[in-house]
Amino acid sequence: MDLFTRFLSVLLTAFSFFATAQMALENTYREEAATESPMKDFTAPRTDLLRTGSGGFVFGPATRIKFKIIEEESGVKTTYFKVADHPYMKSDGRQMMPHDLPDGSYRMLYYSVDKEGNQEQVRRDTIYIDKMGPSVYPHFNNSPLMFENGLPVLPKGTGLVIEVADEHTDVQKVTYKINDGVKTVSKDLHSIDLSEKLTNIQDEIIKIEVTSYDSFYNISKEVISFKILR
Repeated sequence: MDLFTRFLSVLLTAFSFFATAQMALENTYREEAATESPMKDFTAPRTDLLRTGSGGFVFGPATRIKFKIIEEESGVKTTYFKVADHPYMKSDGRQMMPHDLPDGSYRMLYYSVDKEGNQEQVRRDTIYIDKMGPSVYPHFNNSPLMFENGLPVLPKGTGLVIEVADEHTDVQKVTYKINDGVKTVSKDLHSIDLSEKLTNIQDEIIKIEVTSYDSFYNISKEVISFKILR
């Protein structure tokens, strides 16, 4: 090997070594920069109150309060919420509405904080707490002839349709019992026609017990009492 060829070989080897060392140094710098100077998260989370099975913000006594939280960078640390004048609570997806609040509309405030400490602005929704069962409305096809001891007295052949309705959620189940008869589960949850049954009852005084349940398992019990002339 002549002198020029040997010199060229040494020069190429040195250049290759230098290039390898430079690349290793740059990789090390990138790794240290990534470790010591991560990209900061300055964006607050976005929190939404999830709707309940009713399709709105109607909560029963045992309905869990749940949120949908969007946080794609540092991750969510904590979500806080409060109902009416109650203090803020940390959300864990298992809480239910305060038991001391009666039926009615209330304001709920809530917000989330991410792991970088970014806090979103407090959000608010109007919710409704439903602790009452369905309402029962009797509809007679005749007007009372008179009242005896507070009971309406109706003419013979009077028909009765019972309407069952719930303003905030669905009716789940309805049962009725006429006098000392057997408790019957109604096939129709909203309109119960008892006209035919009344024609077969010989008792003058009739008492109908109606028990209804809504989809939150709230129960209502109503007694419809009247007298029919025979």
